[in-house]
Amino acid sequence: MRDEVAYRGPDDRGSAFFQRHGSVLSYMASLGESAWEVGLGHRRLSILDLSPAGHQPMVYGNRFWIVYNGEVYNFIEIRAELRRLGYSFRSSSDTEVILAAYAEWGPACFAGFRGMWGLVILDRARNEVILCRDRLGIKPLYLWEGAGIIAVGSEIKQFRHLPGFQARLDPHVAAEYLQTGYEDAGRTFFRDVKPVPAASWIKIPLGTLQPSAPEEFWHPEKVSMQIVDVDEAGRLFADKVQESIRLHLRSDVPVGCALSGGLDSSAIVVLADRLKDEQSGPLHTFSVTFPRNRSDEREYVDAVLNAIQASPHFVTPDPMVLLKELDRLLWIQDEPVGSCSVYAGYCLAALTREAGVPVSLSGQGGDEILSGYWQTYFLYLRELVKQGRLFTFAAHFMGALLGRGNPALLTQIPTMLNRYRARTRPALRVKFRETETKATGKGLEEILALNGQARRLHEIRVMFLPQLLKWEDRNSMAFSLEGRYPLLDHELIELCLSFSPQTLYKAGWTKLPLRVGMNKTLPLKILNRYSKFGFETPQAEWLSAALRPELELWLKGDQAAWDYVEPAAARQLVEKSWQCHGPNRDEISQAVFRLFFFDRWLNLYGVRC
Repeated sequence: MRDEVAYRGPDDRGSAFFQRHGSVLSYMASLGESAWEVGLGHRRLSILDLSPAGHQPMVYGNRFWIVYNGEVYNFIEIRAELRRLGYSFRSSSDTEVILAAYAEWGPACFAGFRGMWGLVILDRARNEVILCRDRLGIKPLYLWEGAGIIAVGSEIKQFRHLPGFQARLDPHVAAEYLQTGYEDAGRTFFRDVKPVPAASWIKIPLGTLQPSAPEEFWHPEKVSMQIVDVDEAGRLFADKVQESIRLHLRSDVPVGCALSGGLDSSAIVVLADRLKDEQSGPLHTFSVTFPRNRSDEREYVDAVLNAIQASPHFVTPDPMVLLKELDRLLWIQDEPVGSCSVYAGYCLAALTREAGVPVSLSGQGGDEILSGYWQTYFLYLRELVKQGRLFTFAAHFMGALLGRGNPALLTQIPTMLNRYRARTRPALRVKFRETETKATGKGLEEILALNGQARRLHEIRVMFLPQLLKWEDRNSMAFSLEGRYPLLDHELIELCLSFSPQTLYKAGWTKLPLRVGMNKTLPLKILNRYSKFGFETPQAEWLSAALRPELELWLKGDQAAWDYVEPAAARQLVEKSWQCHGPNRDEISQAVFRLFFFDRWLNLYGVRC
């Protein structure tokens, strides 16, 4: 299990085993012929304290043991507080600080951490294990229970080494993915493997092996919307994001930045350039390009590069190389992925590590914390109509047509209508022989029923981020790269939740606190950019050209996916994607790729329904 994910930690490895003697759980210095009852395994990617003192599994006070993946960025401040309380430290790592904090405060310590983590703490005195995951689930942690055994891992593929584990499909998850592209953050494609919930900790008494119910340590729903002035929101946002970036730059190895040319990544890059150590040289940036394609953002990347002193790196993903690397991509990901943009992220991670940079800051999360997706803007406008605020509703569209507005608001209307139809009438129907699947469009109904703060929290904690962060973690760690996300600092999120909607949108513009707060920092080309799209690839073009022969061959075969989708329906969908050139082209191509990836994944992991 440990070495299956050696790429997550190529710098060191370690194991520790324990056996009960009466009521005492004893560390086994040597396995010999003895049977062990608790085993801890770890692969280390050295980021803080590169010395052997940072080795894991780590023990503190001969009582608390830990295996842990992630970073607690405010460990310096916590360590100083613990020293005042009488604690001493033999390393300069954040891992030892976590253990000392747990020794002092127990599970209450998790609420004081700013960072990302998936961890297991063994308390020998209490004969129990604690599992915990960061507030947004940036770092993965999975749980599997068998006959008389409980296993915890960073990746699902690790469980394949356990006696009794079977790769069985969860049809509910598969159906939702195939029809809409969304996933339930509380489940996996493997029926018997469950994620440890984000922002929660679980206790497992070793005497019973019965996990407790998850206990949450973060309650963002308690944040009230108090900030109504956009200038105040911009000032507060700018101050807090700089504080977050300063913390995220803490590292004993080089730190670079992913740069897409969008508003979020551009803000991170410009501020990181200002805040980095002057002795570290030019900031390394990493970007994906698609020359001569509408998905290309090179002109915006160049606008940022012209404003700073950077060492830029570029990669252009190729569809034929994707075919060659598809099995490794899906193996790394554990589960089917949503689109070819995940492969672009895979290529970006490879580029970053090839440049000798083990840590990369990303702008992931800006759209979620500032409700910046187009569909989110339209949901807000829909809410205005429901509230009878028709003048305010009309002002957004009228303002978008004026000189200082963003006319993209109006051009997005057909796209939003098409996306709504795609969610209520999926391009692909599925069949599962033994299980009733979730009703089509039910997820959309749940979203439409939410208003205000509840909807914003749903976007952050359920709808978008869990899936995106899962893909990013696998991509980065596949190349021994640590991705960091300054915009997902929980204090910054809570600040953004205190902004009223009127501070977020105006005249077709989204994410006003970032635009206002960074008004004198970002290049005007970025601040005034009309277009907005995610981390996209030209997948529709790939589908109808370079990948067409592969898909034609695939359709003729006896595929595992035909147990879940009618072959004729799959063929009709693919042919439609080749012929379509309208606004729903991207939705159809996405559905084709999901089915293709799903079929490949079924074979790769030997999954059974």
